[in-house]
Amino acid sequence: MSDASPTSTSPPGAAPLLRARDLKVHFPIERGVLFKRRIGSVRAVDGISFDVAPGETLGLVGESGCGKSTTARAIIRLVQPTAGSVEFQGVDLATLSSDDMREARQDLQMIFQDPYASLNPRMTVLNIVAEPLRNFGLARGGALLERVCELLELVGLSATWRNRYPHEFSGGQRQRIGVARALALDPSMILCDEPVSALDVSVQAQVVNLLQDLQARLCLTYLFIAHDLAVVRHISDRVAVMYLGRIVEIAPSAEIYAAPRHPYTVALLSAIPIPDPALQRARRRIALHGEIPSPTKEYAGCRFADRCPARIARCAVEDPPFVEYTPGHFAACWVTGPDGLPEGAMDAR
Repeated sequence: MSDASPTSTSPPGAAPLLRARDLKVHFPIERGVLFKRRIGSVRAVDGISFDVAPGETLGLVGESGCGKSTTARAIIRLVQPTAGSVEFQGVDLATLSSDDMREARQDLQMIFQDPYASLNPRMTVLNIVAEPLRNFGLARGGALLERVCELLELVGLSATWRNRYPHEFSGGQRQRIGVARALALDPSMILCDEPVSALDVSVQAQVVNLLQDLQARLCLTYLFIAHDLAVVRHISDRVAVMYLGRIVEIAPSAEIYAAPRHPYTVALLSAIPIPDPALQRARRRIALHGEIPSPTKEYAGCRFADRCPARIARCAVEDPPFVEYTPGHFAACWVTGPDGLPEGAMDAR
């Protein structure tokens, strides 16, 4: 067991493709109409660090409002980071000019959460998928049409549908169009911002399987954001658990599901349904009591302390460091030890 940051988690010998260090995104709270003054900040992302290695999928999970989507938007600079650095292929994206950042986005694309809002309803599928190619001057004329048809077929859509509009497609088909658009520039990494949360369960599996197939065929790297731990388990190599702007645990996927070390992770896992009625009835679900704390508040100790069944006095006054308990498995908790959480620690108080 060693004190460490959760940043050196790439496979041995592989330089990280994406490296975030102490990333913060604070949104100002202002008062006044003519003379505005800042009275506080919403700490949407408050000092997180992680690596993503080439070819891997890092799952980022947590409940709504914890800062997952803001993290993705800060990486690609749809929102401006307040502090910290995001290195992609060795270049700090936070320091790039608008023109340089535009060029960097050729290799770093994003799939958005809502397939109904992320596609322009006035554009045909042909124009939606072709737009990145036109913007970067990569194809035109017959070559452009050929590339769009190729991309549509790649994501499981018929090229004959290219002149249809988004409203003529189902939710799953719309998300496939979004995937085709993200692939148009041949990126090496894609930020998947809850790409299946707005879809039916049966369609979710189809889209996740599609993303896995594309990753194998095109050597893609994913940051996969979701609040559904069952989906993340299926696709991710490693999982980072986020709570109120902070990463509280990060570990290889199989290990974090088999032996979670943070009380919040334990509570999240207890909420995953088991498709066996007998096992589902026998298991104990851990209910978290109390309201989610405000992201505008400054915390001296652990942000999860007010809702944590395992808390001790130290949790409220001292912020726990990230500790590496087993190779690649980090957690920030004063209660957990070398063998995990003590027996009975998660019993309701």
